[in-house]
Amino acid sequence: MKGITGTRVLKNYFVYLFLITVVFMSCVKEPLPGGGGTGGGGGTNPLPERIIMDTAFGTDPKQKMDIYLPAGRTNATKLIVLIHGGAWEAGDKADMNYYKNILRLKWPEAAIANINYRLASNTGNIHHTEIMNDIKAAVSMLVINKSNFVVSDTLTMVGASAGAHLAMLYTYAHNTNNYVKAVADFYGPAKLSDWSWYSSYNIFLGKPISEILIKYNGSPWDVPLYDSNSPHVVATAQSKPTIIFHGTLDVIVPLYQSQQFRARLNTLGVLNEYYEYFDGHGFNSGNTDDAMNKAVAFLKSHLR
Repeated sequence: MKGITGTRVLKNYFVYLFLITVVFMSCVKEPLPGGGGTGGGGGTNPLPERIIMDTAFGTDPKQKMDIYLPAGRTNATKLIVLIHGGAWEAGDKADMNYYKNILRLKWPEAAIANINYRLASNTGNIHHTEIMNDIKAAVSMLVINKSNFVVSDTLTMVGASAGAHLAMLYTYAHNTNNYVKAVADFYGPAKLSDWSWYSSYNIFLGKPISEILIKYNGSPWDVPLYDSNSPHVVATAQSKPTIIFHGTLDVIVPLYQSQQFRARLNTLGVLNEYYEYFDGHGFNSGNTDDAMNKAVAFLKSHLR
């Protein structure tokens, strides 16, 4: 679906295009509106809405993000990081525009970063490590520039499908600075070391699941490696609050993975909520709206 643009957004985009190119591509800090105030209450005028498209956080064409900064933001403004799916080998941040638009309506005071990452490729030698390094680089760029954007370093992650897997894995295993406080999982695979899934052929994707997992992990079946890349396995009692959504008719990621994952979080004592919908891999508009209401309420309650 197309993102919300409007005359105001387009006008801002063209006015600031040159500034964005010079400032953010070169990582030179920009003076803040209102004479350099912090945006945290020191100025007299609230900051206007700002949208920055295709901000680079690396040199690869895929290492870019779209940033949506709300009007009236302060240095306490929370930040949502959106991560798209596509079996780790396809997809684009534009695929998350539907979620982004809903979040902007339901959580208008939050900032949003909708990120791309390098896609898994055997010929390009892009696998788990390179993809996770991109997630780390995107988070680092946002945190380093929090004063320029006038946002906090209090983050949450929302991912769909493979993007949900990446969001959970980052939050559980790579969130070393504790920036991410909670995560939302929309029908993501939780256990890559699932032989039943690995050894299956998916007629809807037209390929064996093993082909996809080998490309992402960079290796054929390897239990220790696949375990290390599985949120189900790396979760601990200290893992961040997690909200899980899955369709009972999902033909891509088995429903039982989320059911077992939820049981694992309960055993560990990790705060979580779990919801199933009579739907497939990707929800209809009504279920998406309901899930987003639940996700926003859950994430807000844990972003302290």
